[in-house]
Amino acid sequence: MTKTYFPGLNALRFFAAMAVMITHVEFTKKVMLHGDRFWLKIDSWIQENALTSILRDGPPQPIHWVSPFVTFGGYIGVIFFFVLSGFLITYLLLEEKRISNTVEVKKFYMRRILRIWPLYYFLVILGFFVLHHIPLFEVISQEDEFFKHYWLNFISYIFLLPNMSFAFVMEAVPNLGHLWSIGVEEQFYLLWPLLLKFSKKPMRTLWTFLIGVLAFKLISLLAIRVFFPGPPPDPDLMIFSPVETFKRFVGSLKFEAMAIGGIGAGWVFYKREKLLQFLYLKAVQWAALLAIPVIVLLTPVKLYSALYLLFSVPFLVIILNVATNPTCVYRLQGRVLNYLGKISYGIYMYHLICIAFVFHVLDYWIDFPLRLEGWHSALLYAFSIPLTLGVSALSYHYLEYPFIRKKRTFTTVISGDDARD
Repeated sequence: MTKTYFPGLNALRFFAAMAVMITHVEFTKKVMLHGDRFWLKIDSWIQENALTSILRDGPPQPIHWVSPFVTFGGYIGVIFFFVLSGFLITYLLLEEKRISNTVEVKKFYMRRILRIWPLYYFLVILGFFVLHHIPLFEVISQEDEFFKHYWLNFISYIFLLPNMSFAFVMEAVPNLGHLWSIGVEEQFYLLWPLLLKFSKKPMRTLWTFLIGVLAFKLISLLAIRVFFPGPPPDPDLMIFSPVETFKRFVGSLKFEAMAIGGIGAGWVFYKREKLLQFLYLKAVQWAALLAIPVIVLLTPVKLYSALYLLFSVPFLVIILNVATNPTCVYRLQGRVLNYLGKISYGIYMYHLICIAFVFHVLDYWIDFPLRLEGWHSALLYAFSIPLTLGVSALSYHYLEYPFIRKKRTFTTVISGDDARD
């Protein structure tokens, strides 16, 4: 078997998971203390250039010290996961095709099932049948809509369509709303190996796919605006119209971010040396880092729907340098970072549950004020992060790893930490 290992990516996974967690700590504070409608105010704030809004009015009241960096932290983390997934999956599929002259699609699906499904369905079972019966995990402001649309949500989650549920119902399933991104990745994985298996010119296929996705989204949005120019849905109904649902579902399919990651994998696999040498320049590396705050602060509302696309490019530059550039300016090696990256899937999956638990326990002990700031907020972080890391570590060793070991049976190219052995 061939081994493929890209150093430093585990650390990037961990940082992405923590970015999501920080945003969701703030989200939980506001949902628990002010009700779930606060995000509607966030939406209205985002309807204009974020920097202009801050300079004129300051950050929106529901999120106080935050600035757009914490507001967008969750977006940033998820985008990074999408780009990284596209990069790794594409490279491994190209390597498999080089070795065996084909892509064994059934084995690919089995590898994804063994890695993703055990923890995903474990949380679905907890979220739908256990957690809402335990006060320490309740998200009270979301409970009514959860039970009102219980079976719609449940069927969507069971069939790996949580993003469809989120597109139809305005309110997320308590403790499980972030699973929408897992659904998007699984839907992408359903298509991707088939495209590469039958492609005679993979790079052309990658570019065609990216352009096709962008064209489909643009045409869909224009058609909706022309043929269904009605007013926005009433937030009090807490459910979207079929047209708005379709618009939101299509918008959730961030396949373009994964395709950009795949194109980067193609550059590495086919050794596009001149392009890579340019991307390896220190000035380009620092420009990629600086682009992130620039995009957060300066993206106008008309480009907001393209935010994933805007972030994907600098993220790809960062990934390529960390993974393949021996003179990368980002030093992200180390046993601790590597381990935290290994358990990052669990960090992403469990963090909302852990935050809710810590919130209720601390609120019972010290009676949180309505404006959760200062040392009260610090306590929420101080207990939520270690608890999430601990639960994720236990989950990795006792729930996830027994299934991960079985992946070798279906593996042609050994990757990740197994490739270091």
